[in-house]
Amino acid sequence: MRIFISALATVFSLPLFSQYVGDIEQKFHAQEEHGIHQNASRSQAPSAALVDVTHVNMHMDAEPNRQTIWGDVIISYKVREAIDTLWLDFDSSASMRVSVVQDDFTLNNNHYREGNFLIIPLSKTHQPGIGHRVRIKYDGTPSGPDIRSYFRSDDKHVWTRSEPYGARYWWPCLMTLQDKIDSVDIYLAHPKQYTGVSNGLLQGVDSSRSQAISHWKHNYPMAFYLLAFAIGDYDHITQNLKWKTDSIKVENYLFKNDAWWTQQAKDPLEETFALFDSLFGAYPFRKEHYGHVQTNIGGGMEHQTMSHMYNLNQRLVAHELAHQWFGNMVTCGSWEDLWLNESFATYLTALTHEAEIGSIDWQGWKVSTTNYITGVNTGSVFPKDTLDFSVLFNSRLTYNKGAYVLHTLRNEIGDQAFFTGVKNFLYDIKTNHAFAVTNDLKRHLESASGMDLTEFFKDWYKGDGHPNIKVLYTLDADVLNFEISQTGSTTTSPLFDFTLPIGVYNDGVRTDFKFKMSKATELFAGSYAQLPDSIVIDPDYDVLIGKKEVIEGAHFNVGLDAFESQLEVLIFPNPAKDKLHIKLNEYSLKGNETVCLIDSQQRVVKEQNIFSSDVVLDTEFLPTGLYFVEIKTTEGKSFAKVVKR
Repeated sequence: MRIFISALATVFSLPLFSQYVGDIEQKFHAQEEHGIHQNASRSQAPSAALVDVTHVNMHMDAEPNRQTIWGDVIISYKVREAIDTLWLDFDSSASMRVSVVQDDFTLNNNHYREGNFLIIPLSKTHQPGIGHRVRIKYDGTPSGPDIRSYFRSDDKHVWTRSEPYGARYWWPCLMTLQDKIDSVDIYLAHPKQYTGVSNGLLQGVDSSRSQAISHWKHNYPMAFYLLAFAIGDYDHITQNLKWKTDSIKVENYLFKNDAWWTQQAKDPLEETFALFDSLFGAYPFRKEHYGHVQTNIGGGMEHQTMSHMYNLNQRLVAHELAHQWFGNMVTCGSWEDLWLNESFATYLTALTHEAEIGSIDWQGWKVSTTNYITGVNTGSVFPKDTLDFSVLFNSRLTYNKGAYVLHTLRNEIGDQAFFTGVKNFLYDIKTNHAFAVTNDLKRHLESASGMDLTEFFKDWYKGDGHPNIKVLYTLDADVLNFEISQTGSTTTSPLFDFTLPIGVYNDGVRTDFKFKMSKATELFAGSYAQLPDSIVIDPDYDVLIGKKEVIEGAHFNVGLDAFESQLEVLIFPNPAKDKLHIKLNEYSLKGNETVCLIDSQQRVVKEQNIFSSDVVLDTEFLPTGLYFVEIKTTEGKSFAKVVKR
């Protein structure tokens, strides 16, 4: 018999494997002159919610090594309610000059600039059900906080980027996450030695004049921040990718010395298309194509059908491709819901590791990502300040913790319910090629799983920090008992709601147990016929857990171990509340017997001599949990398990 043999197994943070985690995209130039700006404003245009943009016709004149641009933008739209003034998001700095405004083909000289808006009192009130258009001609040098993240020109390339609040620095638009542009035509005027690239399909290049004009057309609904262009000295490489169920044409526009990336990326990209197709449905813009255009900012940006890329490494390519489903086809309906874009794209990249695409090990990704996230105790996936880019695009939280919350959720409801629910979320008529919020995802996952996930989302999406887990285990004949405690990593952390996997090992064979956690301390039991060699908390890293501690408690048989004198003991009630009775039958007391009550941490909480065959222990003020009764006699020691409720 093993008596009070304890083992402590605590898993602390392991070294971080930087090749597995981190900010893949690096969407902003935090280290550059302007840094991350804190004062950007979302669109608060009074008319934004009333306008349905049906088409954008954009003419842009730009070229490398020149900061000035000329723009001519026609926005076609309908209104949901009558309006007499149109407000557009457009930078009011003196460096951007508006030369012409027309509304419904009428020259409008009443327009004015105020704050971050171009305000256009309309020639006549616009009524619902009628198509309208506004034309703005402008020129200047885009400027503003962190402008190098939104408009950048070097000696061979110029490109734009707009997420989340940068579109207004280079074109007049409606920066809203409630309406998508139905279609766009983009005409890029540029020197003939360069190539102009934008969203959708290239319609042709007119080189009959002094400048070339590249015409691109995109016929799918698109959020304002996903419209972009690039002009530069590119090699153009077309690839035809095929997999079992489909095929796609991929257009690559890469720097002259980097064209080799396309061949290296081809096979992993083909496999990634096949994986995402099988899990989440066909590529959302398959009537057009997919493409990459290289820029000199680290990371990438998922512009619809044409991602801007620093290079074509496997992880970055998978991440930006994943955005075509999560972020582009279905776009976050508010910046507070940005995790629907970034967490999913990060998790889909991880799914390529699970599918053994590329060189990253799946288990290695899970271990290193867990350590990266839990290396800091605080933080929630939900961004508490969407004007602070270090919060909104936080690598540890928005990208990686969000991805791991999705993996934890997958463990919670099972693969079939998870992938079915996510796919239904993508193809819901309300969200498909439209916008979604977190409750839309929750609703579909609940429908697919039959579970109420309110507490899960409250704890894991909005909750601060993560759980730390301690397991005390004891063997009672053929029953393995677990006392499992969770503590939050911060004082404001919730009691997390989740299913905890436990791996029990013996002679190299693992037996799996899963226990539902929702309280600070839970008692569980499972059938197991022998003393384990070891017990591991969440051996496959399927739940986001910080510290893990395993304690081996005192093992015992049912009741007390048999004495040579055939001692019989009755312990009741069990579970106990106020009193615990211990009755010794057919035993002659010798005056040196004692009884101890020991808690799960092996501390003696009560001890008294036995003066009669009936012993009563007061348990009224003891904390609830698992305890052990130890009886010492001249024959030796014996143990029994009791529970205080």
